[in-house]
Amino acid sequence: MKRFMIIEDNKMMAQILTQLLRKCAKPQSIIHAVSPQAAVNGLINNTVDCVFLDLNLEKPLDGIPVLQFIKKQHPHLPVVIVSGDSEMDTVKQVISLKPADYIVKPLSIQKLERCLSKVLPVPNPS
Repeated sequence: MKRFMIIEDNKMMAQILTQLLRKCAKPQSIIHAVSPQAAVNGLINNTVDCVFLDLNLEKPLDGIPVLQFIKKQHPHLPVVIVSGDSEMDTVKQVISLKPADYIVKPLSIQKLERCLSKVLPVPNPS
């Protein structure tokens, strides 16, 4: 699994996550989506193995409806929430939607490696 989609409207955060993914996972491809509509189009037109979703996207749509949409349309696709929001009510609401993981910003290699160890399947040594 080496094809990732990053749904992030902050260009700098998307670049940081891309660099960290390149160091940790050596991805085959990374698709960037700066809006929920771009994400939907990207999911329709591309096969990805994991989505990294910013929770606080530009209005009118935030990450929770995007997560709900992805889980409905692609129930087995791992979605990792990336957010600076660690308020308990928000975390509970997001966790109830069963994302693959929830990473609180600021991002680090350690946080991403821990997340990827949960999300990426262990390669079969055959």
